[in-house]
Amino acid sequence: MTEYLNKIHNGSCVDKLDELPDSCIDLVVTSPPYNVGIAYDTCIDDISMDDYWLFTESWLSGVYRVLKDDGRIALNIPYEINVRERGGRIFFSSEYWQMMKEIGFNFYGIVDLTEESAHRSKTTAWGSWMSPSSPYIYNPKECVILAYKKDHKKHIKGEPEWKPKDIIMVDKPKGDGQRKKVIYSEEDKKEFMELVFGQWKYMADTSSITKATFSLDIPEKAIKILTYKGDVVLDPFMGSGTTAIACVKTDRNYIGIELSPNYMEKANERINKFKELLTNKK
Repeated sequence: MTEYLNKIHNGSCVDKLDELPDSCIDLVVTSPPYNVGIAYDTCIDDISMDDYWLFTESWLSGVYRVLKDDGRIALNIPYEINVRERGGRIFFSSEYWQMMKEIGFNFYGIVDLTEESAHRSKTTAWGSWMSPSSPYIYNPKECVILAYKKDHKKHIKGEPEWKPKDIIMVDKPKGDGQRKKVIYSEEDKKEFMELVFGQWKYMADTSSITKATFSLDIPEKAIKILTYKGDVVLDPFMGSGTTAIACVKTDRNYIGIELSPNYMEKANERINKFKELLTNKK
């Protein structure tokens, strides 16, 4: 595994996943192409939906194989898409989950994403104007599907994101000896409570490093609540390197896969700059 850790590997995610050993990943965090016609520099994002679902099944099956039995996945996708002549409106999140379920994933939850400052238009079309004839009712929001491979509980416990502020001994009820009481800071308790609530607020990334830059908030939140420090996090669509930066920031190991050599170069530059900033702060 050493040759793969904390690096981005250039190539097809299906091929690169095949190179990884079985049961080696603690968490997969990713936002795959949605096949909605985004002009990536290498990936073709407007193939037929039949081909898209075949590709999706291939990479999800690869992810399932490399996850540990207690491994998890956090998948960021839209609730719905409209691919017009290639299939019209599609309940995207439902299609994804049904495929994941067939592969063997178990449902862990779903997170509704809310942009702190939404940059998307609330309506792209209204269908029939001022009439119930054929209104176009569209949900532009995204979600994170959470799933696990076989066991929902982590087998081996490590160091969590939040450290106790203090540990004190208190009397048990009914005078039956004493017990340890772990004290956490109010800030840490607030963050944990926000993460277990299935609505995550996030700031959209508008830097346009790539055609669809991942918001740092999303992988960072998923990593904090679903892994221990030192765990291995995989992103098979690394793009501009956001998941890797979230891992560096939270003391996790990462493995990235990226089809575009150009995006991989930009991602590595971004990661190195972030590491330099962390070093300078120390």
